[in-house]
Amino acid sequence: MPRATHRVRVCGIHELPPGTVRRLRTMPPVAVFNVAGRLYAIDDVCSHAYAILSEGHFDGTSLECPMHMSRFDVRNGEPLCPPATEPLRTHQVEVTGNEIVVHVDISNA
Repeated sequence: MPRATHRVRVCGIHELPPGTVRRLRTMPPVAVFNVAGRLYAIDDVCSHAYAILSEGHFDGTSLECPMHMSRFDVRNGEPLCPPATEPLRTHQVEVTGNEIVVHVDISNA
């Protein structure tokens, strides 16, 4: 069964340079990352306990939860260390012209 998604404009491509993150106030909240020119999007709430991940430390390809120090790989949502053990959902990112768009997965949000 296909996933239910909502298409959301993030920003212009020049507004999200490599090494930066942009938070979307969608439901569910989503964080979009530019990793060396490649764009990734994951749920912006820690899978361990409620914390806004985009407020944590983003370093290369990993993001540290500001509350409990779990780390996640922003490319695939996988937890890299405890206490988080559940992966984060990923969302499709596309560039249309000079605009970044995310297809936010709203199934089971």
